[in-house]
Amino acid sequence: MKRKKVAILGAGMAGLSFAFYLKKYNPNVDFVILEKSFRVGGVVFSETINELVFEWGPRGVRPKGRGQVVLELVEELGLWNELIFANDKAKKRYLYHEDKLQVLPYSLWSLLSSPYLKLFIKAIIKDFTAERFNGDETIARFVDRHFGVEFRALFFDSMVSGVWAGDIERMSISATLPLLKELEGKNSSIIKALRTYKAKSLNSKKYGKDITSKALFSFKGGMQTLVNALENQLSDFIIYDADIEIVHFSDKVELVVNGESQFFDEVVSTVPAYSIAPFTDSKLSELLQSIHYAPIAVLNMKLPKKAIDFDGFGFLVPSSENSVVLGMVANSNTFLEHSTEDFVVNTVMMGGSRYSIEDLSCLNLKDEAGKFLKNVFNKEIDIEFQEIMLIDKSIPQYDVGHLDKVMHIKELCPSNLTLIGGYMYGVSLIDIVIKSKELARKFIRHA
Repeated sequence: MKRKKVAILGAGMAGLSFAFYLKKYNPNVDFVILEKSFRVGGVVFSETINELVFEWGPRGVRPKGRGQVVLELVEELGLWNELIFANDKAKKRYLYHEDKLQVLPYSLWSLLSSPYLKLFIKAIIKDFTAERFNGDETIARFVDRHFGVEFRALFFDSMVSGVWAGDIERMSISATLPLLKELEGKNSSIIKALRTYKAKSLNSKKYGKDITSKALFSFKGGMQTLVNALENQLSDFIIYDADIEIVHFSDKVELVVNGESQFFDEVVSTVPAYSIAPFTDSKLSELLQSIHYAPIAVLNMKLPKKAIDFDGFGFLVPSSENSVVLGMVANSNTFLEHSTEDFVVNTVMMGGSRYSIEDLSCLNLKDEAGKFLKNVFNKEIDIEFQEIMLIDKSIPQYDVGHLDKVMHIKELCPSNLTLIGGYMYGVSLIDIVIKSKELARKFIRHA
């Protein structure tokens, strides 16, 4: 049987995990991973400086539910002894609203004692009378129908901007929060539907409550540990600093790699939509380029341990506060192993889809973050040092109609081109690993 030759574009988590599962399920497939930079991991990037761990991308993974698939990958890579779990402070999250930090309810008891109790009661009552809407719509419109404008403006707005760097007035409920749309389909009331909802099983190995009850897991050396382990498994297949040009798609795909023409049976692209777009035909290229990405500024700060009095995972900032700051994560509060006896690391996220990269470039972001934190904690913050990373196209945005767009993209793709990435199937690391594994299995069946 003739061996199939496959080119995998990109060595981020999608490319690495797809290659890992491809190698596992069918070692007879020949593949190469083409990475344009000198490092793997894409947005997953950790640095350890004087025993402090700085995360520039994802800082942890939820071990509950779908996150168990990532735990299985951790086991397969022999990284179990490198795992660390978030301490209980990570369950406590805040909202910065009207010049003060407010604890977000994280249990029934915390809700009963919350200043937002009345707002939650109003939202529940409104949801019971909500009418079903069958089409796609913005998250803002969906939440307004079910829970009210005030509830949306405070909680959903800050969540969407903090997690996706997105605009609640543009993003699709069906693509961004599909579970809520699914629940609405079962019962017009989300609350009523939740009473009978059972999560879909992924046939994943079951881990004990001592693990799944934790808010997050990471590694002693940060999330970089995961990509480094994948890199070690796949090092013989990776070409770094690869200059790639796709010449054409036919029975074979012709690629020019570092000036040398090569032919492949299949191409699996894990690079962003805008990167693969120029190599496709005009209709497909137009669709891919229409997916916009939010710019993000990530500011990591080294602080003396007693610089601020804060006991939670972090806080989010609603857009009503009119700040470039999206929120702050107290990294060392979450993973004590990432701090030292004297110092901690906090991360401030800024920007998002309401800003352009030009807007952010014109601001002194370090000063903006410093002034904001001074207002939050009502004191000058003693910052030992700070580093900032400005990312032009960070998180793909699922605007209304995104699922139809993805379906159209798949229809227009050449039969020997497979697309994987945050713009297709979900932006979280969990989404990436699950879809890479699924597509690797399907890929094998058709090999």
